[in-house]
Amino acid sequence: DRPDYLGCGPYRPTPTKSVGRPPVGVAGYPARAAATDLPVVAIGDITRADIAALSATGVAGVAVVREVMGAHDPGAAAAACLSAWAS
Repeated sequence: DRPDYLGCGPYRPTPTKSVGRPPVGVAGYPARAAATDLPVVAIGDITRADIAALSATGVAGVAVVREVMGAHDPGAAAAACLSAWAS
């Protein structure tokens, strides 16, 4: 058995939980994405404003749970995140 993807973070400290690791930041993702043939998904307090920069690092995706679920209109927030990824 093999995982489908790797969650990698935290991008920045998150109020959800402490993972005991320093933040990865944008600069930390290219090496992590290159270190495996599995898709790497950035996670850890990622906002829509972070997505364009992260999409250029080699990660396969981003986890934006609070950005979407905390929005007044989750559908619009998800669409905005997808748009930011494509930009």
